[in-house]
Amino acid sequence: MLFSLIFITLYVLGWLALGFLPWLLLSVITRGNAGLRYLPLSMLTGVVGGLAVPLLFRDDGLGLILSFVVAFALPTLVLVIQRATHRPQAELRR
Repeated sequence: MLFSLIFITLYVLGWLALGFLPWLLLSVITRGNAGLRYLPLSMLTGVVGGLAVPLLFRDDGLGLILSFVVAFALPTLVLVIQRATHRPQAELRR
């Protein structure tokens, strides 16, 4: 039981880290303009995507690798969609 809890915690930490990386890369590319409010969304998307693979598709070694790939790819997709549909705010007139 304890070993299962340790491994599940390590998986979730890995998925959180892989959900953080696309946001970090976007923040570096845009010089800090990635939007801090999208950080929790990106990390949550990484966990949900990573957890969905073993629950819905495969629960073997390949499923573990795919879950980490999905945990990186899904937040990247969400941030790309967010950036593509982002409308700049109107400048304030004086």
